Amino acid sequence: MYRIDYRLRGNELFAMETDRLRLSVLKRSCAKQVTDYLVRNREFHKKWSQTHDERYFTERVQKDYLSYDTGEYRHGRLIPLYLTRKDEPEKILGRVTFFNFAYGGMMSCSVGYHLDEKETGKGYMTEALNESCRMLMETMNIHRIEAFILPDNERSLRLIRRCGFIHEGRRISYMHINGKWEDHEAFYLLNK
Repeated sequence: MYRIDYRLRGNELFAMETDRLRLSVLKRSCAKQVTDYLVRNREFHKKWSQTHDERYFTERVQKDYLSYDTGEYRHGRLIPLYLTRKDEPEKILGRVTFFNFAYGGMMSCSVGYHLDEKETGKGYMTEALNESCRMLMETMNIHRIEAFILPDNERSLRLIRRCGFIHEGRRISYMHINGKWEDHEAFYLLNK
């Protein structure tokens, strides 16, 4: 079960903990950690991630991204949660991001995620995704969370189903991935 941690570290705007993980909204002072994570997983993520140029993998650009993320977080438009193990808080393992928030009669958002290649198969993303979705539904009263996954991303398709998401159909030419526009499978999770 998740727990929101109100004793934030100096580099965090928000933090929650699960059994093994800490999920945090990080400040721009963490750009080196984020860049290290992205660089070491660049080839692994390439097939599944949106298209980026060389500059994206620099600390300077990651400072800009983190500044943007924190601004959007403060305005309720983005929740970018970086994953670390509780016993190894300096090494980023992945990220779960909630975006496209719609309030009022919709109370919905979308989720995306990625994980360090060396940490796959350990249940970290299942734990992070389950508990962060639960947190959004309980604390923000989010009714619907959507996820969009490449049709040949077998691991991600298994994960999203394991976390209770239901298949809804296919989004044609949904996102620019690894140099071309790709269809995605659409899934949703409802707050019961």
